[in-house]
Amino acid sequence: MSQVDHFLVALKEALKEKKIKYRDLAKSLDLSESSIKRLLTSKSISLQRIEDICRTADVKFSELVKSVENLYQDQFLLFTEKQEQALSENLRLLHFYMMLCDGASPQQIEIDYQVSHPEVQKFLFHLDKLGLLELHLHDKVKIKMNAHLRFRREGPIGRILFSQARATYLNYDFTSEDYIRLFTLRVSSSALAKYKVKMDNILIELQETAEFEARHDIHGEEIGVLFAFRPWQYSFMDALKLKPSHLGVSTSMRIESA
Repeated sequence: MSQVDHFLVALKEALKEKKIKYRDLAKSLDLSESSIKRLLTSKSISLQRIEDICRTADVKFSELVKSVENLYQDQFLLFTEKQEQALSENLRLLHFYMMLCDGASPQQIEIDYQVSHPEVQKFLFHLDKLGLLELHLHDKVKIKMNAHLRFRREGPIGRILFSQARATYLNYDFTSEDYIRLFTLRVSSSALAKYKVKMDNILIELQETAEFEARHDIHGEEIGVLFAFRPWQYSFMDALKLKPSHLGVSTSMRIESA
């Protein structure tokens, strides 16, 4: 289910809870009832139109985003604490499992990587015992849940991944061939929620592109993609202190790669 689908499901539920009928919504938006029905089933509906409907129906956009995030979580495979702990304690096992999730067979991994047949067998039995796959005859495997992998931020694997991201991904001299955009600004929490949705959509598109290319044997380069925002400013932006009467005034600065 796409992000737009999640929005439509959440929006319809919100309208149902408020007992708002399509004909009433159509009248308020100066549209026909059939137009409203088409909008609420259209994958091409814009965020602006969704915001218009929320405003008309007195539905908080921020609450809608929270509902979408709850639905969105269902697309991801979340591990139990026991599963994460076992994978974090053996990074070779973790790598092996992630390749299985990407569609590689145990036999192909054994051919392409420096891993022995006994170790492959050990990995398969371990993953089967953890409940992450079903092991069948001739080392045929079935991943129990087909979904994108997602690790808990504060879980054992999440801590490893974020530690590596800080140590190696960000500690790098980005060149003109890379892509980086960094800027500071002041925006409301509702605006951030809106753009978080847009960034999630871009991420989904990238994942779908990667999956399509993998299915069609289109070879590409392994890349790292980071979307992030948090309260932060450059240290020099505090060099001049604001007068008490001007607290709350902010400037924006943008630094881009060449």
